[in-house]
Amino acid sequence: MQKVATLTKCTHCFKSLGISSKMEIYRFLAKHGKAGVSQIVDVVGLKQPTVSYHLKEMKENGLLYSQKVGKEVLYGVNSECPHYELTCVLHNVHFPLKEQYAGN
Repeated sequence: MQKVATLTKCTHCFKSLGISSKMEIYRFLAKHGKAGVSQIVDVVGLKQPTVSYHLKEMKENGLLYSQKVGKEVLYGVNSECPHYELTCVLHNVHFPLKEQYAGN
């Protein structure tokens, strides 16, 4: 039964990345490490409420973590699965990065 629970939680992460704007956020953070909402908004070209919603959902699913630095909240990609205390299966996946991120 534990195997099914594990797969169910992993499917939430994969399902979340099935949305192109979330995948774009994930790729950016995977390439650059931590970033604040305003920086992510500038890069992905979405409105701030949309980016904040996506970040919240991705964090709840365990894809991202957040860290408060002063008044700003920075987001980054989780390398450890928060559900199972193991390395996240996505940690070893190398997603192709968009050209616009290559020079940044």
